[in-house]
Amino acid sequence: MVMKVCVRPLQCLRVAFFICILTLYVSCEVKESRSDRSGEELAVPGPYEKIHTLNGTVILKPWSKSAESWNAGGGSYYVLDVGDAKIMEFSAKEGVIIRFGEGVNAGEFEGLIGKRVELTGHYVPKEAVTEPLGQFPVGANGKPAPRGSGFKVQSFKLVQ
Repeated sequence: MVMKVCVRPLQCLRVAFFICILTLYVSCEVKESRSDRSGEELAVPGPYEKIHTLNGTVILKPWSKSAESWNAGGGSYYVLDVGDAKIMEFSAKEGVIIRFGEGVNAGEFEGLIGKRVELTGHYVPKEAVTEPLGQFPVGANGKPAPRGSGFKVQSFKLVQ
């Protein structure tokens, strides 16, 4: 038995148009849901934006010809000795190099040397140095070693 099928060109166009519209609608829904999720992911702070609290003893270290001193930026610098505490990132042998944020300055730490404190702030990553002056340590790639890491203090308090 043979069936005769008669297809009109207008019906074919309607079906093709319907399929195109349906595909466009579905793809827009998928893109919209993906963009909503990426906004949520951006709202979560990364490890360097997250606020941390560290406890330890304030140390004033003199400049030396070392990688730690290079990282600190030259001259004497403050370090928080955290002892055996587990912290996110060490920038000094004893703990973290103290960086000063808004509202906190190095002068306030002169009286805290040798005392236990609680620091609130966030970690700062190392940054590449493009044109250092004078002598400098080099990385494995022969370029100047990055510097500037530490813990940027937003507030502090003396711990008894």
